[in-house]
Amino acid sequence: MTSRPDQYPVLDVSGVALLAAGHFMAFVDRAVPSVYAPALKAQFHLTDTQLGALQGPAFVALYVAATLLAGHRGHRLPAAPLLAGAAALWTAATAALAFAQTYEGLLAARLVLGFAQAAFAPAALALIVAAAPPERLSRWVSMFTSGSSMGRSGALLAGGLALGAFSGGLLSAFGHAPWRAAIVLLTLPNLLLVALLAWRLRGLRPSPSDDQGLGNAIARLAARPAGLGLHFLASGCVILAVQAAAAWAPSIVNRACGLPAAASALLAGAVVLVAAPSGHLAAGWLMDRRLRAGGGPVLVLAGGLALAVLGAVLLAGASTPAVAAAALFLITAGGGGAALAALAGLQPLSPSPLRPPMNGLYLAFVTVAGLGFGPLLTGVVSDRLFAGPHGLAMALALVTTLAAALAALAAALGARPWRRLARETLETASA
Repeated sequence: MTSRPDQYPVLDVSGVALLAAGHFMAFVDRAVPSVYAPALKAQFHLTDTQLGALQGPAFVALYVAATLLAGHRGHRLPAAPLLAGAAALWTAATAALAFAQTYEGLLAARLVLGFAQAAFAPAALALIVAAAPPERLSRWVSMFTSGSSMGRSGALLAGGLALGAFSGGLLSAFGHAPWRAAIVLLTLPNLLLVALLAWRLRGLRPSPSDDQGLGNAIARLAARPAGLGLHFLASGCVILAVQAAAAWAPSIVNRACGLPAAASALLAGAVVLVAAPSGHLAAGWLMDRRLRAGGGPVLVLAGGLALAVLGAVLLAGASTPAVAAAALFLITAGGGGAALAALAGLQPLSPSPLRPPMNGLYLAFVTVAGLGFGPLLTGVVSDRLFAGPHGLAMALALVTTLAAALAALAAALGARPWRRLARETLETASA
């Protein structure tokens, strides 16, 4: 770490890597219900709608309010206790999920998990945006967001391996439910994460001298509906498509290809491990070039969504693991690139003091739109409109196509207002 004139230590690349690791672990634990959806469905006799509610709304319910609070003033708190404490609490919530005996117990664990994880991304983004060199901002942000997408891969790979290891009837203390033991095993690396966050980030926070609060962010959003509002709308639709695919990918492979639950998770995890960083890092590089040239995120966002829709349509007809893997690669890389373009494209639209609360407001909105509705909507469409082994995949293709179309339309309509607002923001900062 180095120091600014205000004597607050600032972040360097190694610190960004640690925050990305924390984002990775957060998404490992967040993705647990999607990894073990077949087991949860069988043990608790759940419908796809109930599984979608567990993966989305149950997490979002407290996450949104806590994210808004974190974006409002959380970035002013010392980083080490805030981020390490959040990691410790979400670890306990994930462990509680493993011991839940009823569907209501699963829901309660997800509520606590959402509350605990709410502070992490806004506070981490505040540190990154405050410290990143302007010409590398998108790439630093892409490092952080790659952690989230790779976290889904980590959950699928580690969860699939653990489930396979415990499927032989081991650990009777878990009621002969291998998924319970596997979830507990996934939480153990979090203990090291908590220690590293507490040690490495001690004394680290952006200067609060000219920070603004959530009210200012809401006022700016309301005053600029074309520049900011359309960008929020496009971003929410992007995350809806991304989260729907992330939540249901293992279940789709399990049903359409006839693979066991553990093998389905491993296949999806292996694909995401390669596709997620490819999409995020490529989009980060493209966005830095676009921003330097005065362009906005619309082309990168639309290109990523086109790949995601192509993958979703391909997945709807997949009956072999090879075709499913190719489809998942397109969905993950394309959707991840579009998500990075949306987040990176937000940063030039607000002056530096307003970015932490604006990012908190953005994260709350896209989480409601994406995680709150994506998995649930796909589950409802599957239950109501489609049947058979490919029904869930067809539901995902429909949801992804509609969300992508709306996102592309909003981004295209907002392209000129985006450029105008970004230019005004830059001129104001330079004055």
